[in-house]
Amino acid sequence: MRKFVFVLFLIGVVGLLAMPCLAAEEKAAPAPAPKMGKGPGAKMAAAKAPVVKLERVDIANIQSFYLDPKERKGAVMNLAFIFALENPNNFRVMLDDLKFTVAFEEFELNTVIVYEDNYIPAKTTDYLRVNAFFDSMAAFLTLAVTKGHRLVELGKKPDEMLKKWWEEIQDFKFPITINGTATFVGPDGKSTVVPFESTFPPKQ
Repeated sequence: MRKFVFVLFLIGVVGLLAMPCLAAEEKAAPAPAPKMGKGPGAKMAAAKAPVVKLERVDIANIQSFYLDPKERKGAVMNLAFIFALENPNNFRVMLDDLKFTVAFEEFELNTVIVYEDNYIPAKTTDYLRVNAFFDSMAAFLTLAVTKGHRLVELGKKPDEMLKKWWEEIQDFKFPITINGTATFVGPDGKSTVVPFESTFPPKQ
């Protein structure tokens, strides 16, 4: 019995002596590294704005120029605007809408709006083709009503400008300028509005 008590005593002494060492080791141990979140919020913390770039303009369809103000009839032109949409993020984003105005030389003739959702994978550049229609009669009214004073300054008439554009666009002899915004939505549901502007053909 005495031996058993003595053994218990020794065990207690050894435990008391070891406790300071264990406490010191526990204090010296480095704190565990914080875990990075895996949810959408963590992904969007380092989100980069997508890039919208006009690659080119194609003539999808065009009628020979004619204009009859009395009958309110005119020729139709269909231009295709090809955009490069670059997603620099590690997650996909959705193009929610894209809006832009189109100007021939300095004269705005059309506003184009696209609402179809378009998903762009991570680290990918997607291409979007947007068609825009131009009617010489509608363009004639726009020029006559809103840009009449500027045409007077240039010594030009609306029908003269339109005829020139319809004939020279085959070789893109004049600048076509676009100015607009694109709205992208990330995995967290938040929207990012990206402005863009470009001129085609590119300035040399």
